[in-house]
Amino acid sequence: MVKLHSTWALLLLTLTLSTSASDTRWHPYPEHLPQFDYQGDKLKQAWPQLTRATFIDYPSADNLQAEAQRYPQLMAYARQQAQQADAHPALKAALAGNYQPLADAVAEVWRLHFEGQFEKAYTLGSRLGPSGFIPALYSRLMHTALLEPDPDRRLTVYREISKMSQELLPRAPDHAFAVFGLAYAHARELELLSTSAATATDYLGQTRDTLEAMKQQYPERALYPAMLGGLHAGVVERVGSFIGRVTYGSTESGALEEFNQALALESELPVILHEYATALARLDDEDYAREIRQVLQLCTQLTVYSAEEALNQQACQNKLSPLLTSED
Repeated sequence: MVKLHSTWALLLLTLTLSTSASDTRWHPYPEHLPQFDYQGDKLKQAWPQLTRATFIDYPSADNLQAEAQRYPQLMAYARQQAQQADAHPALKAALAGNYQPLADAVAEVWRLHFEGQFEKAYTLGSRLGPSGFIPALYSRLMHTALLEPDPDRRLTVYREISKMSQELLPRAPDHAFAVFGLAYAHARELELLSTSAATATDYLGQTRDTLEAMKQQYPERALYPAMLGGLHAGVVERVGSFIGRVTYGSTESGALEEFNQALALESELPVILHEYATALARLDDEDYAREIRQVLQLCTQLTVYSAEEALNQQACQNKLSPLLTSED
């Protein structure tokens, strides 16, 4: 049994959330990209389409109450936050047994995220206890990965989010979306580190094992093999297939097999295609030049349904444009 942290630990995390949010350089979602409106009932109606990659349950009152019952330590954590002077009314209502205001507030966090209002999503979610922390951290992750151009700033944010996630996860160690969020932050951090620094973190083995376990537990979810394939491709890029296989179990063929699995599950998501094109370039941008162009072209032709998808599609376009120019 993981021992609950004191109120001071909760206060420290809350302060970390608010402080790191204010320190973040929040780049606005570009006006030239598709704009989205998920006000009112539109969010719930579009939910299956919006969550094809993540499989997140819609934040209904029943689902949040079931989550609280499943993770009593999270509930205790939320109770401590609700006692703070500036606690959100929806959090207080949930602890009194009425989960509908919290459900509405968490749904609003997701609405803001899917519409590209990442800062507002983070700010609101950070006030809603664990039910809000998790989408808040995810929104910040996506903003950083897709809109922050400075690698040093990206690295700082990934490390901050890893720290926050590690604070929450002992209270819900099998919460799939929270577990994936930490694995994603670690994977992105590894990409920004030198080979020696990446090896020193021990994140590679942890992240690989986490994604392998999640892939086995949720075989219908394409995002897990796609991230695992990208991880293997990154290893091969740095040390080659032979050392990669001996040391980390990573090979070129293994990376491609992971993406074959992902694409068999979901072949029309910008994030999957973007990750695939990136992995192919890491493996060998010359040998896979034609495949890379084809994948990127397909990505740019998809209909997108959220700001996150549109930003992944823009990333595909940014990689495709110089390839097309070089052909002229």
